[in-house]
Amino acid sequence: MQLALSRSWFLPVFAGLLLGGCVSAPPAPVQTPEAPQVLPPPVSMRASFACSGALPEVHWQICTSDALASLDRQLAERVHQRVQELDLVGALLLEASQRQWQLSRAGQCGLGEQSASSGVADPTAQACLGRLYQARLQALDSWPSVSPRSNAEHPLAAYAEFRLAEGHDALCQPLANALNADLRRHGDPDVARLPGNRALISSAGGEQQINLAGVQLEVDRYNAGPFAGYQQRSRGLSINGVLQLDQRTLPRWVAAQPNYGGRANVSSSQTGDYARIDVFEREGRPLVLVNETWGFYSPAARGESAFAGIYALQGGNLQPLCLYQSYLTPPRTRLLEGLPIYSQLTEALDTLAGDPLPGYAQHERRDNFQRWKERQWTLLNLPLLGADALSRYGREPALRQRHDQALEMLFQWSERNLRSKQRYQQLLPLLRPAHAELHAMYQQQGLDAAQAGAAADLLLHETFARSLESLQAPAGVPGLPLQGFASYQPRYAIAPTPGELEHGRSFQRLHSVLLNQGPLPAVRDFLAWESRTFGEERGLGADADTALMAAANNPPALAYLLEQGLDPNQANAWGKTALMTAVQQDNAEAVSLLLAAGADVHAQTRARQAGVGGPDRQEAARGRQTALLMAAEQASETVITQLLAADAARQAWGGYDMAVCTALAGNAQLLASTQQALRARLCVEDDYAPLPVSRQVAANLREGDVLVIRDEGIEYPVSLLQRGETQLFGRHYQLTPKRLRSDLRGLATNVGIVANRRARLSISGPLTLVFDDLAAVSPENVPLQVSFPVSGGGAAVAGYALSTSPAMQVLSTPFDAERNDAESTWRALYSTALTQGFRPTGQGYVLIHTRGRSWTEYQLVVTE
Repeated sequence: MQLALSRSWFLPVFAGLLLGGCVSAPPAPVQTPEAPQVLPPPVSMRASFACSGALPEVHWQICTSDALASLDRQLAERVHQRVQELDLVGALLLEASQRQWQLSRAGQCGLGEQSASSGVADPTAQACLGRLYQARLQALDSWPSVSPRSNAEHPLAAYAEFRLAEGHDALCQPLANALNADLRRHGDPDVARLPGNRALISSAGGEQQINLAGVQLEVDRYNAGPFAGYQQRSRGLSINGVLQLDQRTLPRWVAAQPNYGGRANVSSSQTGDYARIDVFEREGRPLVLVNETWGFYSPAARGESAFAGIYALQGGNLQPLCLYQSYLTPPRTRLLEGLPIYSQLTEALDTLAGDPLPGYAQHERRDNFQRWKERQWTLLNLPLLGADALSRYGREPALRQRHDQALEMLFQWSERNLRSKQRYQQLLPLLRPAHAELHAMYQQQGLDAAQAGAAADLLLHETFARSLESLQAPAGVPGLPLQGFASYQPRYAIAPTPGELEHGRSFQRLHSVLLNQGPLPAVRDFLAWESRTFGEERGLGADADTALMAAANNPPALAYLLEQGLDPNQANAWGKTALMTAVQQDNAEAVSLLLAAGADVHAQTRARQAGVGGPDRQEAARGRQTALLMAAEQASETVITQLLAADAARQAWGGYDMAVCTALAGNAQLLASTQQALRARLCVEDDYAPLPVSRQVAANLREGDVLVIRDEGIEYPVSLLQRGETQLFGRHYQLTPKRLRSDLRGLATNVGIVANRRARLSISGPLTLVFDDLAAVSPENVPLQVSFPVSGGGAAVAGYALSTSPAMQVLSTPFDAERNDAESTWRALYSTALTQGFRPTGQGYVLIHTRGRSWTEYQLVVTE
């Protein structure tokens, strides 16, 4: 709701606020109520995630099965538990294994990876997933824990120490000494291990409640969720059913200290909880130890301390006894800005990895991103934790095995195509300098040479191996990491030199000979052998990458292959040709050879799910590309001129001239004067003649092509889509066209509010107008349902309908209100259906998308 405010009221008040800010006293601290808050009940879900919104097929199979949902929740809880029990390196390795296992589920059970707002149960896939989950749970339970094999001081003692800040009892300093001794020996201190203590209840495990001399005590224990690393924490302590210690209790004590800094005093952490609460007896006195979180999740600002407090239990009250500073947050910040080579390496790896793989749901992407922020911070700021764990818990064999696997994956990826090989050749030389840079940084932090080397190994490994996980989903089911102190002989160095990964290998195929710039005699020998062995498939690499594409930056080899009759127009899995590759390489000699051999300047790529790694997936998903479009974006004047001379400036599709002109504007290789001269040749629509008739290939909607329908000078790009089964909540209306235009926003808002507040449903998609019978639409009356896709059980609401729309196929086209009208758009869809062999059902949908960019989509339901 908007308030109508007059300028005469608003301006004086606003000015008064500004002027008052100049003379008034500083505001007093925010006062918080003394009574402890009531703990909200923990959020409970059927699975480990919310079954709403867009989810991959695996997740919908879980959501449509109570048994699978329960297994998914059990597995997530077990993984979180084991990670929290492990040392830092063990946790990194287990998390990596679990991410790979998550990605393997779809492939193992024959499911796709595309996300949808609903799903249909598949009993075969659900049975397969059930077996996978059962096996994973058993493997986790049998994966052995490792006892440390070191008597050296625990590295956590280098970063934490209990220092008395305020004491009201003689036991405060002796207790601090005992806690510090336990910290040096075991790491995380545990009052149950201290001599003279008797543990009663704890948030860390064991009993949660106890009756002590008629006083009922209960400590809270819960999983703090994704923004706390899924750690088990505590939100407070209840005495006789009343929460007496909550998230504000210890911070209020901290805030009373002199010079306590600018730290907020309303909460002990971002998630409003403590790392741990223990109730114990010492010398016959019941005491409570409250610890704030340390490390990445510490509530303290840089250079300030987290705290711990000891309280005495006196009847039903808590009496503050001892306040300790415990963990000092490192004052360092922006460490990566001082690591230019490591930053360059991470940027190259991010490009190689690309967007998260589609097998991950949105919550898994969020968790992975958040977890990496935490782990990278820890490895940078608390390096001794990882360096020590490699030897104390025997994690180096497992780490080196994973690193060898990642390096081998990188080499095999480099063998896919020419651009992958070039990226590999640019990336590998960064590893050793980045390692040296990290080593120097850690020594500046005070680590000795051996510690700095181990810390540099660990951070470089995790940065590198984590990125390589995103190349593609694993083909098999990943196992768990090697157990601690296992035996393993590393194959590669942590930071190998260029050429080390190739050592001991021999060429196996012609495609590899060409990618690695093998000598021409080897090219001749392999071509002859593969011609006899593979026939027309000679020289093919991954994704049908051709020998000519592999030789696009090697004109002598390219010339020889063309002389031997290799087809210059043979394309890879997404329609890319050798001419396009040569254009990307900006190799004018190769472009000339291919044009002379009859390379098609009008060939187009197709939008398909293809490629491995970020660059290939991005290129395949860009949709239609031509050699001229690629040249305008990144090639030199020479190559662009070669293509124009070969008659490449033809109107390949509607708006093609604009696409070429836009690409030219972003070409950083061209001087401004050169770019301006080329604009006169590339940016004039009339200069683009239609494609030759022989090159006007009919689009195949069933193969994923886009068919452009032209009606009265307007183009309608039409696609064939599959609508999944969808729950729709809405209301039926009979409206005039005028009222539909004027009232639609209000009607949609009302339906959305009712769905959310009264029906208790979650909106999971765009506003959807449903036309059950398009033939019933007339100039005076438009019968339709205004609805939203929803998820959840929901409650019935009078006057509104909750219905299930079955899976169906539709012809779809975007609607532009400035160029299109409704009648012509429906006519274009009907025309497409009839000419392409589909039967229109008479049912249609209009989807009004508002996420990202706003656009409208018309869909006509068709059958074969």
